Amino acid sequence: MQAGMVIIGAGECGGRAALTLRDLGYEGPVTLVGDEPHLPYERPPLSKEAMTSEAPLIKAIASDELLAERSIRHIHSARAVAIDRAAHVVRLSDGSSLAYDKLLLATGSAPRKLPMPGLGGRCVYLRTFNDALAIRAHLSAGNRVAIIGGGFIGLELAASARKLGATVTVLEAQPRILMRGVPAEIAEIIHKAHETEGVKVLTGQGIAAIADNGVEVLVTLADGNEVVADLAVIGIGAVPVTALAAEAGLAIDNGIAVDGTLRTDDPDIFAAGDCCSFPLGVYGGRRVRLEAWRNAQEQGALAAKNML
Repeated sequence: MQAGMVIIGAGECGGRAALTLRDLGYEGPVTLVGDEPHLPYERPPLSKEAMTSEAPLIKAIASDELLAERSIRHIHSARAVAIDRAAHVVRLSDGSSLAYDKLLLATGSAPRKLPMPGLGGRCVYLRTFNDALAIRAHLSAGNRVAIIGGGFIGLELAASARKLGATVTVLEAQPRILMRGVPAEIAEIIHKAHETEGVKVLTGQGIAAIADNGVEVLVTLADGNEVVADLAVIGIGAVPVTALAAEAGLAIDNGIAVDGTLRTDDPDIFAAGDCCSFPLGVYGGRRVRLEAWRNAQEQGALAAKNML
């Protein structure tokens, strides 16, 4: 019996890979495994439409009906906990196992944690739809929100929070916002736009301490000033989810290391999206990792093609 294709990670990358396998004519079993209870969905709207629309909805990549029509098995609310490379088997958190001919790791990234004591239930991160719903509950007139990190996610959340009437302070340790994302001239325009909308933006401000007493969060800055908030959202970057691959003995180098075809050092295991690093020709073959919606989408499709 054919084991087929198994995809770990039911996000943008994994979802696109599963659909592309069928688009390319593959007729064997396709199994998509995700640790969330939802259908595969787009993450970019989580900091925007999911915060501000009257009824926040998941923007699904595929419906149950489409997955069924394409004969794609979707296992949700389960994590892959181990890969037995010799047996070509993946073990899941629910105790079940999946055999594979080819395996795609599309495990994505996770929010970088703030390495400080004093964080509690009012210090949160945004990665999932459920995270978005929890944050949204605090974004209303009269509520104070501190956003730690002046990158794309933090600034998108700041705009959404202001739209809903919350008081917003953005804290960025670097000399300016979007330090890694855009040139200084563009960052200055965006900085001014946020201030015009009522966002207080503090740059060059390291955090000395955080105290979450369950009622409010007190953020003490390096210069001694304090910011008091009802909610602190931490957006200081992301890290690739590599533990499953590392425990299976696959090479890790700022993500799961793959070649130009997205193949790992195991010929039957591929990786794509936020979780992998790959050699980029325009950088002289230097290994890079991209945390971007389009990269996840296109690498999911490319991985599917190369798995075939």
